[in-house]
Amino acid sequence: MKIDDLKKKLVSLQSFIYFDENNFLREKCSNEDALQRVIINFERAIFECKNWSKTEELIFLYGTIGNLYRIKGEAKSAIEALTKAVELSEGNKQIVNLIRLGEALKYAEQHQQALSTFNAVIDQCAIEEHSQLLDFAFQHKGKCLLELEEMSAANECFRKAMDLRVRKGDESLINSTQRALELIKLHGGLE
Repeated sequence: MKIDDLKKKLVSLQSFIYFDENNFLREKCSNEDALQRVIINFERAIFECKNWSKTEELIFLYGTIGNLYRIKGEAKSAIEALTKAVELSEGNKQIVNLIRLGEALKYAEQHQQALSTFNAVIDQCAIEEHSQLLDFAFQHKGKCLLELEEMSAANECFRKAMDLRVRKGDESLINSTQRALELIKLHGGLE
């Protein structure tokens, strides 16, 4: 299957992906069968791509399937795929896959490893060429801290993410961070 066809399948899957307000805004899928079909297509593509040794395609495939496994709740498979994506990538692609890996670690209840990963990403994002991803690093670190009930530290991360997102002017990202800040209030956190 061609990469463009796989990307179309991902777009169709987006209508089933949501953030669970009752579970710390973790991503979930309301159509497990559709998710599994997309995963199977990506697994086939990875097998084919390994035979071609096209690194850019492998990075995309491993990163995406890792993300899909995480959403499905298969954290071990997610961590394995995302670790490969991180090993193969560099620059912004490596940072994106490190953030995804941190999320997979969080879903696997390995919160301290997730925090270490997010902190490494924040350090990497301090370099000017990667700074456009810093808001994502703070957002995901904040969500991890929220699950650990470290409300003050989570709030601080969300505030940093919000400042960066307001500068970007991306309403969907601003709304995402606003929902996270509201979740802190719901859980008896800061005002």
